[in-house]
Amino acid sequence: MQTQDRKKVWIDPFQTWLSMRIGGYFCVFLIVLCNFLFAWKMIAEGPINPALQFVEMLSNYTPVFVCLFVLVPVMAWDAIRFSHRLVGPVQRFRKAMQAIAAREPIRPIKLREGDYLTELRDDFNKMLEELQKQGYRS
Repeated sequence: MQTQDRKKVWIDPFQTWLSMRIGGYFCVFLIVLCNFLFAWKMIAEGPINPALQFVEMLSNYTPVFVCLFVLVPVMAWDAIRFSHRLVGPVQRFRKAMQAIAAREPIRPIKLREGDYLTELRDDFNKMLEELQKQGYRS
């Protein structure tokens, strides 16, 4: 695998699904939070003018919503980058298996410092070594 492939952060559909899931959770959280805060205001003040009370609630909690809209994308991006430590090695294994199936030359898998699946890498490389002993040419 080329070095430029390892610099990409978004490399697998899993990361797309992860980001969609985070976005979905964020939307559900915002809906529940708004409803909870509005219900709390209605209980505390009584239903005087619900539309005005809802707007006041949004106005009172604007800093919270701004904070959420700033932090959640940063946290989602961090989750995608974190997932890269898993998805990157999986991508390497997938390409190596495709090369083996196509009888193409293959070198032992190398992972970056901090990547996950190092035990799988070691087992995979041992398997490659055994395949070479049995006559598979890489």
